[in-house]
Amino acid sequence: MIQAALGIIDKMRIEVYENNKYTMPKKTIFVQLNPEKYTLKHNVVFCEGQPMGASSNDLSFNRIEGEEVTFDFVFDSSGVVPPGKIKDGKGEMSLLDKAGDVLDALKPAIVNPFAEVKSVEEDVEAFKNLIMGYNGSTHQTAYLQLLWGGYKLQCRLKSMDIEYMLFRKDGRPIRAKVKCVFKGTATYEVMVAQQNKTSPDLTHVRTVSMNDRLTLMAENIYENPSYYVDVAQTNRLLSFRKINTGQNISFPPVK
Repeated sequence: MIQAALGIIDKMRIEVYENNKYTMPKKTIFVQLNPEKYTLKHNVVFCEGQPMGASSNDLSFNRIEGEEVTFDFVFDSSGVVPPGKIKDGKGEMSLLDKAGDVLDALKPAIVNPFAEVKSVEEDVEAFKNLIMGYNGSTHQTAYLQLLWGGYKLQCRLKSMDIEYMLFRKDGRPIRAKVKCVFKGTATYEVMVAQQNKTSPDLTHVRTVSMNDRLTLMAENIYENPSYYVDVAQTNRLLSFRKINTGQNISFPPVK
């Protein structure tokens, strides 16, 4: 209620982590200005096989790549826009911080003609070093988590383009637009949980429980009980009726 009355807007934040456990961020970046838009990209990769003399390709599924998102961040050191903030750990913008931004924005933009405006290069460099700087101990660039409203993505920086504009008399920039492309990432545990491990095109190993029957186990995996013959042959079973509790049975991919 108070925030709405003051016109306070939640700033997009980027949490910076040293590894893919995403337990406690090293730093939290609050952007200077919320982006005006962002672009999402989803990509499916196929293996293309084209027989000799054929007029078209046979596309076989390979993988679904991680989500890509593109943001344009604006940095401005003219004093017209409140500065961004970098906090240690899982930083949170207090109501006092947000109110301070509002008060700064309401101040008249009076520029001292004799004062030298700060260059924006230092802020851009600090931002770049945090989200793409190389960590010598982990031999990795940073793991990131983007948080803005209902949007959340665990990712890493894929590319960064920096465009400088508005310059001081000495040629030093006071405004920059930084285009960042982030690629979604996931831990091995998350990927395994997301994949469908019941696919009949994969090899499965099941441990026989009491009252299990080979025909029913084959039907559960292949959705066709007739494959029990192939399973018996693969496991060199003398009889599909005689399987022992605790025995590991391998179910080969469907050909």
